[in-house]
Amino acid sequence: MKKLTKREKLLIYILGCFLIGFFGIYFVVLPSIQSYQVVNDQADEAQFTKESMEMAIDAIPSTMEARDAATVTLTSMKVGFPQQLTNEGLDMLLTQLCLDYSLSPRVLSIASNGMADVLVFIPYTSDDAASAAVGTGSTTNTGTETATEDVTSNNTTGETADTTSTDSTETAAGVQTLIGVVNMEVTGTQANFYRLLDAVAARPDMVITAFEIEPETATTGSTNTSGTAGSTTAGIAKLDGGKVAINVTFEVYMMAK
Repeated sequence: MKKLTKREKLLIYILGCFLIGFFGIYFVVLPSIQSYQVVNDQADEAQFTKESMEMAIDAIPSTMEARDAATVTLTSMKVGFPQQLTNEGLDMLLTQLCLDYSLSPRVLSIASNGMADVLVFIPYTSDDAASAAVGTGSTTNTGTETATEDVTSNNTTGETADTTSTDSTETAAGVQTLIGVVNMEVTGTQANFYRLLDAVAARPDMVITAFEIEPETATTGSTNTSGTAGSTTAGIAKLDGGKVAINVTFEVYMMAK
């Protein structure tokens, strides 16, 4: 067996040191660094959790005070709204309200009584600017062209209306609460009905969404049937005097207590 020279022994020694260093770094140092990073991240997360819990604990008194204040506010707001009423309860409530203002209920029908969307005010946007811009062009169109454009416009408008209606139905959303919708027909004077309007406007639990006032018609004449055509004379009471017939729609807002 040939003996190794000093140079070969030195190269083998250097190679062995290199292999020991490489495997030491790969299997010892790098895993230790990764473990240190994981532990350090866990320590940072634990420190952040600890600080968050300390802040939450320190904020407990103010949170309790805010909760108590919100509870008191909610209770005071619920006082003005009745508990959920049955159909008979709505009937009694609105009938008594009309009688309190000397209005005589004739017909009462309950359209709905349950969860429904609250009416939301939508600002009016006018299209006058777009319409005004049309008048700045030439006016040499013939009658045939105008008629054709009108027909096309009507068809397009119909299609647009259908599309708009569908889109609005799909995207409509609002806050829901217990609402009773009641349609009533009452008789009385306009002055008393205006008093009722003011009283309802001052209440937080109901609103009048629509009303229609019509004069009561009384037949005071006679009918002539001797000729080929008859004639009837009828006296119609004025709106600002005597009794009138009123169709009114109430919305009563209720809360579960």
